[in-house]
Amino acid sequence: MKNLCHSILIFVGLCLFFLVNTASAQNAPQRVISHIAGDVYRAQNNNHNTAFMVTSEGIILGDPLNAEFAEWLKTELDTRFGLPVRYVVYSHNHWDHASGGAVFADTAQYVGHANMLKNLAMPPESTTLSNVIGQYAPVAALDSNGDGFVDQSEAGDSISQLQFDAFDENGDRLLNGAEIVRGPLSFVQPPNITYTEHLKIELGGKQVTATWVGEMNHSDDVSRISFPEDSVMFLVDYITFGRLPFREMDFENGMYPEWMAAIESTEVIARDYEYVTTGHGPLGNADSIAELRGYFQQLEDAVSQAIDDGQSLEEMRTSIEIPDFAHWAGYNWLNENVLGMYHFLTD
Repeated sequence: MKNLCHSILIFVGLCLFFLVNTASAQNAPQRVISHIAGDVYRAQNNNHNTAFMVTSEGIILGDPLNAEFAEWLKTELDTRFGLPVRYVVYSHNHWDHASGGAVFADTAQYVGHANMLKNLAMPPESTTLSNVIGQYAPVAALDSNGDGFVDQSEAGDSISQLQFDAFDENGDRLLNGAEIVRGPLSFVQPPNITYTEHLKIELGGKQVTATWVGEMNHSDDVSRISFPEDSVMFLVDYITFGRLPFREMDFENGMYPEWMAAIESTEVIARDYEYVTTGHGPLGNADSIAELRGYFQQLEDAVSQAIDDGQSLEEMRTSIEIPDFAHWAGYNWLNENVLGMYHFLTD
């Protein structure tokens, strides 16, 4: 019951996040390309960002985000630069950043950490709904007639049509246990170039590097993407600026010390870069990473103190405030951050 409650909380948050972005996309999505430095640009799709570098021989693109945005971006790149995308470099496997890469299949190769392949692989066909644990357990629980599948009528408004389709790998309009365990990844083009620790991509006399962030909470296939000659670093999800963490507080993955180690090591490396652009939020730099680290320290201190004071989880979720960060976007998620930190510290 405890794990199911955790999963429901996470899943509800994911659905709300997904529906907000879907609604935005249906109502004139905000899409902007802006110059960062040198030959590196940032492209925004509502609340999601990616980055790309233009070279004389083509473009190296970070996350494609989704198919509709990728189609728009492809047209924009052709109009503005007259160059094809030669590489798509994934930050990690999650659907809201990695979907839509197939739009560039006529010209591009796909790069990602080796762990992406196992994360995108379908589980055995024998996987049943009862095998679904973690964040997608509430999807399996939608099987109201007990036939071992979730159909669209059972899903109802619980998940959007787009997310249903992203789960539905075989296109039969039924979600089986294997599809739900894997997650909504049907629109993610797998990488055909993988690496384990560090990879350098050279194109048109310039280079992009992908470096594995390591084992951590958000995902085990996160890449730090850098454009060293233009002093730009691209980070996604495990670091955000001016916004409280959202799905990153998925405490079921644990690994809080590893996550903080990844933030701290990235902060050190970022001191050699002038710009840090992220998958969500504004442009920043190494000081912005330090500010995020400071938020986590205050959150950890506040929850630890509440535990020592004998507060219940519900009491601390309503009583804890971190006024230094009240101006950040998503401050209304603080109670969920308190929940995540509580489980990091006690589970």
